[in-house]
Amino acid sequence: MTKPRSRLLLVAMWISLVGALVVLFSLLNRSGGGSPPWVVSLIVSWLPFLVLVGVWLWLSRRNLRGSSGTNWVDLYEQQLAENRRTNALLERIAVALEKPSPG
Repeated sequence: MTKPRSRLLLVAMWISLVGALVVLFSLLNRSGGGSPPWVVSLIVSWLPFLVLVGVWLWLSRRNLRGSSGTNWVDLYEQQLAENRRTNALLERIAVALEKPSPG
């Protein structure tokens, strides 16, 4: 399944879930005349928050890799190796400049 189709499927599932909850909530409100059961009010009040946390976790896991496809730990290790090579070259230059010139 391609990405646009899977996203479309998720959106359709979300819309159907919200629609079913609205219908359930309205039927329970109309038939009893009082407040809805505590389970329904709990779902209606906490569902948006849980979905928000879920989307945040999904996005944070998806963005663990950089634009090059390499994860951040590998990029950090590459940068560390490059810094070590640079430091070694700078030390060689400093040693070369400290030697007295013949003459």
